Amino acid sequence: MLLINANKGKAALAAGVVFLTFLGVSRLSLAAALPRFRGRPALASRRCEWNDPEAHGLSSSKLAELAADFEKRYIRAGLLKGAVVAIVKSGKVIALWELGNYTSNTVFKLYSISKVFTAIAGLQLCEELGISLDTPISQIVPEWPMDLCDESGAKMPPLLLRHCLTHTGGFSKTLPTVHPVGSFRPVELERLRSQVCGATKAARNLKEAVELEGKHPHIFAPGQHFNYCGVGSQLVARAVEEATGMNIAEYMDKRIFKPAGMESTGTEGLDKASHAEPFADYHPWVLPAVAAALPGRWNRMRLRLRGFLGQLCGCPLIDDIKPAGSAVVLPTKLWDRSLSLFHPDAGVIGTGSDFVKWLQVMSSGKLMGATGAKEVFSQFVLDSLSTPTTPELQAPFAFDASPSRRMFPVRGDLRGGRQRPFNSFPGQRFSLGACVVTDPGKVGLPRRAEGAWHWMGFASTYFFVNRREELSACFLTQLISHRTYPLLDELVKGVHESLL
Repeated sequence: MLLINANKGKAALAAGVVFLTFLGVSRLSLAAALPRFRGRPALASRRCEWNDPEAHGLSSSKLAELAADFEKRYIRAGLLKGAVVAIVKSGKVIALWELGNYTSNTVFKLYSISKVFTAIAGLQLCEELGISLDTPISQIVPEWPMDLCDESGAKMPPLLLRHCLTHTGGFSKTLPTVHPVGSFRPVELERLRSQVCGATKAARNLKEAVELEGKHPHIFAPGQHFNYCGVGSQLVARAVEEATGMNIAEYMDKRIFKPAGMESTGTEGLDKASHAEPFADYHPWVLPAVAAALPGRWNRMRLRLRGFLGQLCGCPLIDDIKPAGSAVVLPTKLWDRSLSLFHPDAGVIGTGSDFVKWLQVMSSGKLMGATGAKEVFSQFVLDSLSTPTTPELQAPFAFDASPSRRMFPVRGDLRGGRQRPFNSFPGQRFSLGACVVTDPGKVGLPRRAEGAWHWMGFASTYFFVNRREELSACFLTQLISHRTYPLLDELVKGVHESLL
């Protein structure tokens, strides 16, 4: 019997070797046979807009070189289908490029940049209603429990509003696309198993989502560590809902987007037929992490296989995983009007032109119009986003953070499955809603990048705002994951090096 089993094992191993060898030898033919895997050469740049960079303290030649480098290495090489790149100085659009297939009219899924809008809503709440950042969440979100516990059942200090704005709440909810499964604590693993088995109860609205989250233990005491997680944004949104009587989608539209002139941004489907909503493409390397959270063994196996074959074929992107508008992992649309659950941590979408308007406003807090400047966001909100409040986002304060020399580590930098690269931001600290560069030399940035605050979204949407220099910029595309290429580092460095 043992001999038979051994022979079967050898036969299976031999079959596997033959199969992998065949795939390796047939790499080119396989890529040709699976055209959906292949990166398609993007169109040349459609539009370039200039507004006298030198008069605003920027080098036009260096900016042109930066844009040309983006286009050559990413768009023409087929790594990305396109991008919208914009530079704003002193509230004016100095340069804008529409590269490849994307234009300013394209609707982009902003994913985690949504957290910044939610933070703005929470900061407005503090300023206008006099709510302290040290207010326990249980006092402003009625469904959140007063008493918290860790995995052992030991009681912990209360969760404060400040913790929810700085990713220091210690929540046990996470995803393999955020932190590697090897770094999960037991309660995080148990919650993942429950999700893939279909045993997790689905929330019908944000209040239910928060109520369900309050029943789970924390992995550390609030305020003890930085650990990137979307639950804090959900709690901030619920505090806004309770105080204003509006759901977070209505509040953002009325108090953030419309005042900033952003008519084509929101958490629901956009009605204007002229807007082209793109697919979010996937790089093959991220598919195993996406698969790890999917219900159904066959679904997970199929997606892992697609990722394996895509990497084997050297494919830069896969563009037919899900229909346009689908959520990060689950097939439900984040902005479907039929839903009563809005996602304040990942659900905002908007056009490229709207996002550039937002950058203009964030540089000064004002919207420039025909009759002059109108204040949109107060000095308190602007200062809160640009002023660091936490220690440096490195271990031990940053929970299981991996060492890095980039401001934002990407896939080639990731080592050690037990570490959490998304917690690693060397030379940076967190404000009440964003990441702030405090030591640019640590990550190879120019000295004048100090004070710039930034964030990014899962589909490779990036931006920064430097109020000291009255400078801001964005790079918007639609490739999952945002850790595929060092686009944020290149954007921040390249634009600051263009300052005269």
